[in-house]
Amino acid sequence: MATLSLSNIQKSFGTFQALRDVNLDIRSGEFICLLGGSGCGKTTLLRIIAGLEEMTSGNLLLENSDLSSIECHKRNVGMVFQSLALFPHLNVGDNIAYGLEVRGVAKSKRRQKATDLLEVVGLSGLYERKVSALSGGQRQRVAIARALAIEPKLFLMDEPFSALDAGLREHLQIEVKKLQRKLGVTTIFVTHDQHEAMSIADRIVILNEGRIEQAGTPTEVYARPQTRFVADFMGTNNIFSPIFTPGADAMLEDANLGRPSGELGQWSGKHTVAVRPEYLQLKPASADSTGLVGTVDFVRLLGASIETELSVGDRSFVHTMVSDRAPQFAVGDSVEISFDFDHAWVIPS
Repeated sequence: MATLSLSNIQKSFGTFQALRDVNLDIRSGEFICLLGGSGCGKTTLLRIIAGLEEMTSGNLLLENSDLSSIECHKRNVGMVFQSLALFPHLNVGDNIAYGLEVRGVAKSKRRQKATDLLEVVGLSGLYERKVSALSGGQRQRVAIARALAIEPKLFLMDEPFSALDAGLREHLQIEVKKLQRKLGVTTIFVTHDQHEAMSIADRIVILNEGRIEQAGTPTEVYARPQTRFVADFMGTNNIFSPIFTPGADAMLEDANLGRPSGELGQWSGKHTVAVRPEYLQLKPASADSTGLVGTVDFVRLLGASIETELSVGDRSFVHTMVSDRAPQFAVGDSVEISFDFDHAWVIPS
């Protein structure tokens, strides 16, 4: 299986630099999600790997062979486009077998391979069906089967589920992950959806303005963002800058935040920290409160949890908790906010 190495990848379109010094090693059989907002460079990077775009400079190695010198159709890369690009004049089976036909594989072997893949993606018996007669989810499965038919060393997917409704999208995410594990094919998946990346990736690569901000497991990028951008981008964080004194309580202006333990207890001076909403605690404020006191601005039920938005001067904080355990506050209530510093971290400058 493939081991892909990207070294100092640069890509410019005129004066616009789409990719800047991209360095990444992808292990054999790994499921990588390229995650970021529009224009961050994730699709450009995927197209360079596929051979659909030329990089301006850098090195691209697949199993220690220079991939950049190999033409697109000779790279043995399977790709599922956002638009799917299925052939409307071909039936399901022939769509799947198309890449094999181009490679000169005998008709009987093409048909057998397509039949086998239809079973793998849960579409047994639909070989002769017209593509136009399929549902959106079925067409996605056909596109996946077609990309896998050539037994690619790399399997690339460019936001393949973005046009589907939420329920079908989540179902196909699970199915694709199961299929990838079963086949062991190295997969690179482009998405702008944090939840999608968190649910299917072995590692998430977060891009911003053409650069990799952070690469790590879903747990690493969620629990320990390495930059302010990642902290803001990955879910919701409460970000503020208290003053730390070793062995003493942390202070945010005049508010006493309590005494940090562990690593944070050793910090000194003013540092920017992040705490997830689930690690805030709220209680009704009193006249003698010395902690951080805020005002409830908004409360909303999110099914299993309740989210409470609060303001402290010009700062905003978010608290979430399981619905049946959450304290009941109304808009306008005055509350005291405390933090679980065991689940807080300092964002590097």
